[in-house]
Parts: sequence; C-alpha cells; structure tokens
Amino acid sequence: MFACDPATVVDQQIAAWRARDAEAFAAFYAPDAVIADFPATVTSTGREEIQTRYARNFARSPADLQLSIKTRIVSGEYVIDEEVLTAGRGQIEAVVVYRVQECLITRADMLPSQMRPRAPEAGQ
Repeated sequence: MFACDPATVVDQQIAAWRARDAEAFAAFYAPDAVIADFPATVTSTGREEIQTRYARNFARSPADLQLSIKTRIVSGEYVIDEEVLTAGRGQIEAVVVYRVQECLITRADMLPSQMRPRAPEAGQ
C-alpha cells in the first residue's frame, strides 16, 4: 500500500502548475525524475532541470492559460490524466502518465497532443 495517495500528489503538482510556481511544482518530482514526450524523448531530467524548464515556460505562457482534467484513471502508482490546456481561443488536449513512488513523481510521459480552436462560448 502507498504511504500517500498518488492522485493527491498529482493534484498538488497541478495546483502548483496553476499557480505558476516552478519551485513548488518541481518539489513534487523526485530528484532524478524524468519528463518525456512519449515514447522516449526525454525533455527534462532531475528536479533542478524541471524547475528551470517550467520557470521559463511559466514566464513565456499566456496570462489566461488554464489547465483542467477531463478524465483520470488511477492504477496503483500510476495516474493517467487527459488534460485540457486553454488560452485565448486555443485549446490543447494531452494525455500524461505519471508514476508516483514514495510520494514523489518519478516519471511523467506526455502523449502527443492535439491543438484546436476552442468552440465559441454561448452568445459570441
């Protein structure tokens, strides 16, 4: 059994992402964690590199960027999220597979995403 709930760890990491707090975001990753574009393109290795990369990403991203979870599957130490990022009239959907061990994310694999325009809101 787990000392912590993997879904809660991922939720807390997402809360730090939404706050655009790179230090808090990276703190949920193991010191030797890997973030990769599936199936094998490593984009960040280690907590320090993750913090640096996301600090840069947060600084460059639109002020109205939002992230929501469309679907979630939890299986043991794995959390699989279908995430939707929106900004302006654009929307990106992606699937992220997180592995949580000893209360830290040890790996996050990003599956190819699809970018498309957002549907107009009612009255627009």
